Amino acid sequence: MNSSEIIIRKVKESDLPTLIDFFIKAYGKQTIFQNEKFLEYYFGFGKNKEPIFNYCLIGITLTGEIVSHYGGLYYELKMEDKIFPMIWGVSAYTLPEVRGLGINSTIVKYLIENNEINAVIGFTEKTGEFYEKRGYNLFNFERFARFVYVIDPVKTKEIIDFLKVEDIKILGLEKIESFDLVTVNSNEIIELTKENIGDYALDFNFIVKATTNRDIDFLRWRFLENPFIRYTVYGYVKNNKVLSYIALREENLEPHNYKVNRIIDLFGNRETINDLLNYAINQSKAANHIYLDFSMYGEIYEDELIKSSFIKLENEEVSILPQVTAPIETRENCEYLGLQSLKNADMIKQLTKQDVYFTRIDSDRDRIARMSQIK
Repeated sequence: MNSSEIIIRKVKESDLPTLIDFFIKAYGKQTIFQNEKFLEYYFGFGKNKEPIFNYCLIGITLTGEIVSHYGGLYYELKMEDKIFPMIWGVSAYTLPEVRGLGINSTIVKYLIENNEINAVIGFTEKTGEFYEKRGYNLFNFERFARFVYVIDPVKTKEIIDFLKVEDIKILGLEKIESFDLVTVNSNEIIELTKENIGDYALDFNFIVKATTNRDIDFLRWRFLENPFIRYTVYGYVKNNKVLSYIALREENLEPHNYKVNRIIDLFGNRETINDLLNYAINQSKAANHIYLDFSMYGEIYEDELIKSSFIKLENEEVSILPQVTAPIETRENCEYLGLQSLKNADMIKQLTKQDVYFTRIDSDRDRIARMSQIK
């Protein structure tokens, strides 16, 4: 087979049965990408009610077999008080037998020429070099950092030993003894739900140069009406305004059956962040979680996290504790970030890690992966 026998085009809804066959070939018989409802939700967010797969591209043979897929999730980037459409590249896979024909290069060329802003998270350094040559800002190949609040040091150390990775910074686990609840001003903290979110205005009053635009529609889709994952979202509310929020997801560390709490997103007025963090710590202690963790790209809230006794993990240290939990496994820290734009090239290229803020809400960094995770 040669490249002239493969057509690159957008996915149509009529492609769904063939696309599901492709996903099973690519990701295995347990992949969640065979579930039509998941695909409708996962690719379905958009401000203009575009078709579900509007930002997804495939490589398809003349006989109708899909051999490559590059997914796109519609988000918005808030940059210097302006809002831009941004497409996260996800679930990119080409069948081994057709690799080397330039399919990915053709697809990425199409993305660059047609999307206002493209973004990617999670790839190897070699893949990063591919993106960098095509004009992506790779932020000096820096990676996500991770912050961990250890509640049960004995069980946390057991997980580290199970994964057989080096203890780098968590060697001090034996010194962590306090299980007392921390002091928190909780009078203004309420749980945000799909029923009450419309009662409040969002007034984060905090601007980082470039980050995901978090409006009520986005929070509804991403957290409050997510049909596959149960999130708990707490807002710091004053005068009917949400000044900040924290979004949490409880996960089970299989096969140990230990529970952990993940901060999937944290955003808003810095003066209220420690109250939210301490509130989440208390919730985790009461629920017998063994630790609470948070991954972010950027530097805002780092002082607040350290003040609330989170341990910072960077680079290879990130992999000390499992990022994949069902079941747990060791995964190399490939959480690199790339942004690209032709229309706004100067603004994107000038951004540094200190200018941006991304978390697990972005791209596909927090979703279910297997059919067995559907409850």
